[in-house]
Amino acid sequence: MVRRREVVIGPDRRLRVTLEVERGKLRSWAVQLEWWDPEEGRFVWVARYDTSGGRVHRDRNRIASHEPVDLPEDPGEAAKVAERELSLKAEEYIEAYRAAKAQGR
Repeated sequence: MVRRREVVIGPDRRLRVTLEVERGKLRSWAVQLEWWDPEEGRFVWVARYDTSGGRVHRDRNRIASHEPVDLPEDPGEAAKVAERELSLKAEEYIEAYRAAKAQGR
C-alpha cells in the first residue's frame, strides 16, 4: 500500500511524502521539497531524499543526483530525519536551485 501526504511549509513551498508499506513494514519512501517557480508557473522539485535503487540518497534538481547521505538505518526514522532536514534547510536548497537554474544548469 502506498501512502502519500503533502505538507505545506510556506506560501511557496511544500513537502511531498510517499511511503510504501507492505505487510505493515515500510519498504521504500521518498520525501521531496517542491517550490513554486514563478517563471514556470508551477511547482518544481528542488531536493529529494529517497530509497530508489535500494539505498538512501539525496537528489538535487539541476545540481546532483544520488548523493550518499548518512541517515538512520531504520527506514521510518530515516524518512522522519529527511523530512525534518528538508523543512529546516528549505531556503538553502531553493536558493541553490535558483542559482543553478540562473547559470543554465
